[in-house]
Amino acid sequence: AFLQKGELITERLNLHDVISEALSIVFSDGYGRFHVVFHLEKNLPAVQCNRTQIQKVLINLFRNAIEAMDASDMPTLTITTTLYALDKTSMAKVIVQDNGPGLDHDMAERIFEPFFTTKPTGIGMGLDISRALAEVNGGQLWVEPGAKPGARFQFTLPFAP
Repeated sequence: AFLQKGELITERLNLHDVISEALSIVFSDGYGRFHVVFHLEKNLPAVQCNRTQIQKVLINLFRNAIEAMDASDMPTLTITTTLYALDKTSMAKVIVQDNGPGLDHDMAERIFEPFFTTKPTGIGMGLDISRALAEVNGGQLWVEPGAKPGARFQFTLPFAP
């Protein structure tokens, strides 16, 4: 349903709440073997977006991070989530970073291509769909090549008018 064409229904949302809800879903789905570190700017204005679509983006980023760290046998799985206002813009920025093996430059170049996957059982559509969802909500989604430790995915969303 979140991919159907039609009018995009958005609302004013507290992005802290959306992040917490997405993490709750990930934990309830059995992906609970990781430590969460938050760097969330306080008193951010509300963002204007579709709750379900942005939850899907976050859930995909969290699950991908956990699966990447699991595959590398990291002793402590850590996902750091950062949220802040971009200077001189009307955008919030979210960063989801894991402490797994990361992405080499070639993988980072291709990671958003449809059907490209780094996972043995992946179909290669999650990040492509997540990017489309971020864009339809007025933001962007990208990966920072060469980020260490692990992979660092970032996306933006507009603040509500």
